[in-house]
Amino acid sequence: MKDSEKSVGTETQRIKALATTIQNISSPAKQATLTLIAAKTLVLAIGYIVTYLNTGPAPPLTIAMDMFNRWDAPHYVDIAKNWYVSNPALDAYNFIVFFPLYPILTRMFTFDLNYINLSALVVSNISSLIAFLYLYKIAKLEFNENIAAKAVLLLSVFPTAYFLTAPYTEGPFLAFAIASIYYSRLGKWHFAGLLGLFAALTRLAGFLLFPVLLVEYFHQRLHKPRKVDLNVLWPFLALTGFLIYLGINAQVTGNAFTFMQIQSTHWGTNLNPWSGLTNAYGWATGASYPDNVTVGAAPIAFAVFGLVMVGISVLRRIRPVYTVYMFLSWGLAVSTSWWISVPRYVMTSFPMFILLALLIRRKPVSIAVVITFGALLCYFTVLFSRGWWAF
Repeated sequence: MKDSEKSVGTETQRIKALATTIQNISSPAKQATLTLIAAKTLVLAIGYIVTYLNTGPAPPLTIAMDMFNRWDAPHYVDIAKNWYVSNPALDAYNFIVFFPLYPILTRMFTFDLNYINLSALVVSNISSLIAFLYLYKIAKLEFNENIAAKAVLLLSVFPTAYFLTAPYTEGPFLAFAIASIYYSRLGKWHFAGLLGLFAALTRLAGFLLFPVLLVEYFHQRLHKPRKVDLNVLWPFLALTGFLIYLGINAQVTGNAFTFMQIQSTHWGTNLNPWSGLTNAYGWATGASYPDNVTVGAAPIAFAVFGLVMVGISVLRRIRPVYTVYMFLSWGLAVSTSWWISVPRYVMTSFPMFILLALLIRRKPVSIAVVITFGALLCYFTVLFSRGWWAF
């Protein structure tokens, strides 16, 4: 009896400790957590229901693994299974354009290849939760918890936030990128550089952290040039990540820049922003629904939105590291001859959610923005789940 009573007493103490911990969590933090759970649940529910209606009855796990397995997602899974392919005659040869770290993480969390799609979902969602955590932390660092909670809310209902749930690289990339800049703000350059390396191995945009981290490093040493030290080398890890990717290209295909050739020949994408704009306008005015929206009007609208946010950042004199990151992210997003993924790319410009949180002060305006974002999120999630192009 004594051992049993001790066990019950210990368990009671643990429950009380947990209750105390929850009570000590600030109201904005609780709000951010509930918002995130609600948004994630909404996206998953839409994906599941739409997939069920499209494919018919199937085991729940089968539907869950298939519900967001669209467009680029199967390519990441293929890399996770088979790595890159060196035979140009195979379609998988073209997958060299996709960066390696997300497939590597997916394979690391796969214990049975029959469930690798589930592993890809798990990695994406865990990563995105980490991204939200660091968005909250960095917004709190710069401003306060109320701004942090609102920034989390705005990102969680952003019209393309379903990519933070789907097996895509947005979740892992944002986790690495936001955390990298967060630790640079704290002066923990070894963490900032290492996370920059991971970001650069996840997406091409990770390379942008190289100049961005240098901007923050020298900003912290403004008017103190003699305080430049060896920590200035850590941002070069982001450049190193990109060089590793080039090395993989060279090892697999014999050419470090094969990914650029394949982008041009297989996907028809080149560095030509003017062509990207005119192509999008042509689709917006000449294509039928829903391509006139998803290939035409939406990319233009999101490109304009991203540019406006960069302009506001300059006018509000936001810390340079954020303005530079937003500008470079936007520039990379609109730099190609096809803007079909601009709405997805713009979402990774995370400082704009902090900026929006600062701008939207009146409650009616906040409600209107959240409702608009949320409605578009539901709409695009349905399109994507049906297998239609949605960025």
